[in-house]
Amino acid sequence: MSSSEILRRSFLLTTSAFLFLTLAACQPAPTPFAHTPGTSDPIISQRPDVGGVTVRPVIGLTKPQSDALSEAMVNAFMAMEIPAATTGENRQSRFVDATARIINLPNNQSKIQIEWTLTDSRERGIENYKSSHNIALNGWKNPKSKTLSSWVEKPARLFARRILGSRPDSESGRSTTLPLLHVWPVDGIDEIKSTTLKVAMEQALRRRKFKVLKGLEGAALIIAGSVSLGSAREGKQPIEINWSVLDAKGKQVGKLDQRNSVAVSTVETGWQSLSSLITRNAAGGVSEIVNRLATE
Repeated sequence: MSSSEILRRSFLLTTSAFLFLTLAACQPAPTPFAHTPGTSDPIISQRPDVGGVTVRPVIGLTKPQSDALSEAMVNAFMAMEIPAATTGENRQSRFVDATARIINLPNNQSKIQIEWTLTDSRERGIENYKSSHNIALNGWKNPKSKTLSSWVEKPARLFARRILGSRPDSESGRSTTLPLLHVWPVDGIDEIKSTTLKVAMEQALRRRKFKVLKGLEGAALIIAGSVSLGSAREGKQPIEINWSVLDAKGKQVGKLDQRNSVAVSTVETGWQSLSSLITRNAAGGVSEIVNRLATE
């Protein structure tokens, strides 16, 4: 197994905001390390979305069309670390339903009008979203979920905010504006590794639509990271990353921890790829903290 394949399989985010690495060898993923008692952050550990989201078939479409659109919505939720599927449910599940209307247009085009609805476990409405999309008829008979990813991006993000606890602004009817962020240089490692991890975190946050400032001025929240590398043993090196979310006055308002053991070679020569994986998941935890703060 190649190192790139191993990297792709590693660093999964749990609902308690712990991350674990399986970079050293092609072995089954080890049991996640226990979280240090007393350091859990209720902002992260009391996630409201642990029941996941069930995306049901889209009314008004053929099965291939409905399957592709539902799968695209599932993928959009999964990209934001929100469990989602087209089947199954439990007492905490949220549900996404949709109704589509097809309007034939000239030049072999169709307009697809979609109304999305997010409901809770008791089928009570939480949020609605309407959208309209044009597509060529030949591409609409058997569409691929990837082709429809842009159709679900906005409703999925809106629903994710509601699932994670943020509320739309009651006066303007728009979602709460995301705060401006600044990522502080990462402590505990050499300057090159620190810069690499800092830049990776900035990129991961920007992919989540946050605006990340280069300087402190104007930043509402500061993301500060610290890395601790333990002594290597049998080719593996323990690694722990602690992230703190600070307000403009430097007060900690949230935190999350990542830990496990990785191959020594990964730390020495694969730090850039490792940083990308670390921050891709850590940014999800930061996003949850920010969304929670918006409701307080």
